[in-house]
Amino acid sequence: MYVFCLIRKKYYLLTKEELVRQKIIYYLIKNRGYNVHEIYVEFHSTFYNIKNRIDILVLKKKRPFIMVECKSPEVKISSKSFDQIMKYYLRFKSQYLVLTNGIKNIIFEFKNNGIEFLKKIPKNKKRLLTKLN
Repeated sequence: MYVFCLIRKKYYLLTKEELVRQKIIYYLIKNRGYNVHEIYVEFHSTFYNIKNRIDILVLKKKRPFIMVECKSPEVKISSKSFDQIMKYYLRFKSQYLVLTNGIKNIIFEFKNNGIEFLKKIPKNKKRLLTKLN
């Protein structure tokens, strides 16, 4: 079975991890107000000669805003998952990080005085204001 990715504009094999990825993409667009053009999927990057692949990267004003690391539902969110997304953070310095396996979501924001854990991914305020006008 395959699923069509709104961001990459093609069909992908519907693995358990891909299902989690597509649910987050749908949530970002339909529930949080992000634009398809702000979202990148499987964003490739090299940092200190190490290749990385960020599952989902949301840009605001061409800067990293949200990074999402997706795992399959049977994979527990662990310190290894946290270490993986922190490597990406060191490179891109996004404001929000999300770890998810589709069952458990850990969402946190970096602030001047540390990290704050959130219950939901923040809404795209600019897009929501545009919709209201």
